[in-house]
Amino acid sequence: MNRSLVFCLLLTACATTPREPASVAEAYARALEEGRVGDAFALTVGGPEEESAFLERYSDPGARSARAADVRAGAPLLEARAPSLTVAQSTQGWRVVEARPADVPRAALRQFIDSVEARDWKAAWGQLAGPLRARYTPERLREDFEREPLAKERLRRARLALNTHVRVGAGEAVFPLGDERAVRLVLEEGEYRIAALE
Repeated sequence: MNRSLVFCLLLTACATTPREPASVAEAYARALEEGRVGDAFALTVGGPEEESAFLERYSDPGARSARAADVRAGAPLLEARAPSLTVAQSTQGWRVVEARPADVPRAALRQFIDSVEARDWKAAWGQLAGPLRARYTPERLREDFEREPLAKERLRRARLALNTHVRVGAGEAVFPLGDERAVRLVLEEGEYRIAALE
């Protein structure tokens, strides 16, 4: 193989997007550390309208450094998920996590409850199903939660539902609470999201 062909192959390999989750995380952290914020954004799923906020947030070297450190700290615990599959990084490489069908929606519900209890309204809003996200903003979710007298009771029942049986069906998971009440999650873009807290 001649030298120019080898050089072209090396350039092509360096220019392509990393394919393995750990290498994507490392490339992202390295781009932030090196001040290549545009390259870091290119490794996210953020849309064009989010780019300016991203560039502004990471214009500060301290913010870039802290985020790079967080990414590297989380990389050994990486998981990749699809509706019917979770793959986790282990000391032996990537391995399939053989979870029960109820584990994934239960974890999604727990994450939502934790976000609300921590008053992280942006995270809680992001865990809502599409129709609810369309009706709310993070701020309106906070306002409704603080004004609605039954909101805390619904959240308490949702936490109790974590310890009950969950019915997992095609595209949804239902935690029955009795008296015609249930916590319902729907599968959207490979993730369970909150559709109803009754």
